[in-house]
Amino acid sequence: MKGQPPYEEDDEAGARSEEAWIVSSNPELKIRVRSLTLYLHHGGSLKDIRLVEGEDGSWTMWVRLASRPGEYRVNQFKSDQPKTYRDVGLAVACCREDFGYFGAITLSTDKPPGGPTGQAAIAADHNVNGDAE
Repeated sequence: MKGQPPYEEDDEAGARSEEAWIVSSNPELKIRVRSLTLYLHHGGSLKDIRLVEGEDGSWTMWVRLASRPGEYRVNQFKSDQPKTYRDVGLAVACCREDFGYFGAITLSTDKPPGGPTGQAAIAADHNVNGDAE
């Protein structure tokens, strides 16, 4: 929307009709909760939401705005630090209740796999030739 930018970055490329979901996170593209709320209040909408679990078990939210290309990390209300959730259920509730988003939510993790299955996967990755250690 003109006059009220929904985020701090200006889009040079303009709107694109079709985009691929960008899996790699770009920390330079961010939007504060306050700006996202205003954007949605003024008629904007969300295309996708991705929740990423960090190594510490906290969840960070990434959104795709309907009017802009790219993926934006949701930051705290008055800070450039990411808004994190201690539980994935709380993050999903925020998507539904605070942002009115009822579409698909992608979950991913940066956390290394644990347990016997995770350890077997790590060992298999290190042993790509199938040789026993």
